[in-house]
Amino acid sequence: MHVNIDMRLLTGQPWEMAALQKVLEGAPTYAERVTGRPPGAEEAQHLLSALPPGMTHDSKYVYGFMTDGTEMIGCADVIRGWPEACTALLSLLLLGEAHQGHGLGRSVYDLVEAKVRRWPEIDMIRIPVVRSNAAVLPFWRRMGFAETGEVQPYAHDGLVSESIILTKPLS
Repeated sequence: MHVNIDMRLLTGQPWEMAALQKVLEGAPTYAERVTGRPPGAEEAQHLLSALPPGMTHDSKYVYGFMTDGTEMIGCADVIRGWPEACTALLSLLLLGEAHQGHGLGRSVYDLVEAKVRRWPEIDMIRIPVVRSNAAVLPFWRRMGFAETGEVQPYAHDGLVSESIILTKPLS
């Protein structure tokens, strides 16, 4: 399946928020795995506003993946310079379930990596994978990520798990 995909930085415009919310609601399996519940009505707003400790919105980049410039089929959340100045945290890379399993994951990841590679101070991408979502680990290994051995506690509402940390050097 060949689809032309563009990556667009989201700024919080109403149409973007509606499209982002639709993407997040279109991936209920992911939501169940990492939150223990279906996607809620405020998922897009939460994604646009959530930050790691000590970071500001100047270092947060939420992207939408658009097909033919019209339909948002996925999203990514990247924090530039966290947890260290030389690292970019890819906290979310998600396609709606209707767009999963068609080889688009690599295409959208490649767009994100190409953007991060243009940030001169960044030499590493870091991702957390919630253990209850471990089914995605083979994908990340194919993208060149490796587990660091670091595991962090993870809790969201009633779901208690761990985050497995993976990294990919960009050198």
